[in-house]
Amino acid sequence: MNNNKKRLNPYLLVILSFVGIILLGAVLLMFPFSRTAKNYGSFLDCLFLATSATCVTGLNSFAQGVGQELTFPGQLILLILIQVGGLGFITIFTFVLTLFFRKLQFKDRLFISLMVNSEDMAQVVSFIRKVILISFSFELLGFLLGLPVFLQFSQDIPHGIWGSLFTSISAYNNAGFDLFGSTSLIRGNGGFIDALPDWAYYYLCSYIMFLIIMGGISFLVVMDIFAKRKFSRFRAFTKISLLMTAILLVAGFFVFWIGQSFKSPFDALFQSVTCRTAGFATVDQDKMSILNRVFSCFLMFFGGNPLGTAGGVKTTTLYIIILAMVCYLTGRKVTSFHRSYSNEVIVKAMSLVILGFSVVVIAFIGIYSFESSLDMNALGLESTKASAIIYEVFSAFGTVGVTAGITPYLSVGSKLIIIILMFIGRLGPITFLQLTGTKMSFDEQGKYHYVEEDFLIG
Repeated sequence: MNNNKKRLNPYLLVILSFVGIILLGAVLLMFPFSRTAKNYGSFLDCLFLATSATCVTGLNSFAQGVGQELTFPGQLILLILIQVGGLGFITIFTFVLTLFFRKLQFKDRLFISLMVNSEDMAQVVSFIRKVILISFSFELLGFLLGLPVFLQFSQDIPHGIWGSLFTSISAYNNAGFDLFGSTSLIRGNGGFIDALPDWAYYYLCSYIMFLIIMGGISFLVVMDIFAKRKFSRFRAFTKISLLMTAILLVAGFFVFWIGQSFKSPFDALFQSVTCRTAGFATVDQDKMSILNRVFSCFLMFFGGNPLGTAGGVKTTTLYIIILAMVCYLTGRKVTSFHRSYSNEVIVKAMSLVILGFSVVVIAFIGIYSFESSLDMNALGLESTKASAIIYEVFSAFGTVGVTAGITPYLSVGSKLIIIILMFIGRLGPITFLQLTGTKMSFDEQGKYHYVEEDFLIG
């Protein structure tokens, strides 16, 4: 018996689990029973869709939208992929394992705590069950909130129930998929959305915004709020997450409203919410001003809070970088909310931003080279090719799903790059670096020390 046998790297297991789910979903979506055309679909398009759903992105290579391209079984498969992607396969697997089979041993708890980023190894099972409970509770609430609209304006009761359930799960998991057609929540294009009176439309958009925010705010924040209930007693992570969520939502609202691409304050607020990795849209992204598009990319890049259903490099990363800069310029130690923060967490935050931006730039260069023959005028789009591709790349990396309209028309090479980008954006660049076994800490690994020396910078 070899006790020295290495266990599978937990980060590798996370990656493999996502790859397995995506491939299975792609195969199922390719079969005729999943498609309204009743024929076998393109494996690449189905792989693109399965990746987008599992990585809760919302980009879609079907020009008519999933509601028109997929049958009910296909839509059900898509919804399962969204649910698994939002919670994480390991979270669901551990929940089922402990619920029906056996208790976890110490080594299993340590293994799973690394995979789900749980801070407390002893309470990892309790943490996972709370995550499942919180997720299902908000999805149930969203389903119930949607019934007054969907039951009243859908063609029949089964369609109304299914539409409300699909929208709730998609919105809470920040996936951005809907059954309304190819234009999401944009009015003026016919279909279900145009059939809604004003009260129903604004009600629908409002509860979708609520679900997006609750899905992206972090499971840890929700647990902390219910456990302690007073802001002064919250942990620093919760305070930072709530503060950054509020700041980015308010800043986004004012920037989008000033940017003059939006006809109403409501649309500006919705854009500020959806760019936090949701993917729904009430305005045509192709017609936005440069200012609004740049700020949308900024919001998409940083996304939501850690340990939620949102993507991006996370708001806490942005917070610690800004805090470090302010403290450095004012000659103070890096502290906030009566806590100090190590140089290690600052370097990690900066490294994550640099890595993320590097991935985005490389992806843009690759797609732009593949799309040399893409004719924006022929597609009826107002954006330049470069700006549309930049928007697409930021959207994929941030697992957002908004687009200027070029997704269905990308070449094979570009779609493969977007698939990889969505995958990296969902799991995070750091996850892939952990595969090398690097501890990413400042602990001395060698048996000797070098003399410290400073040099000129800036």
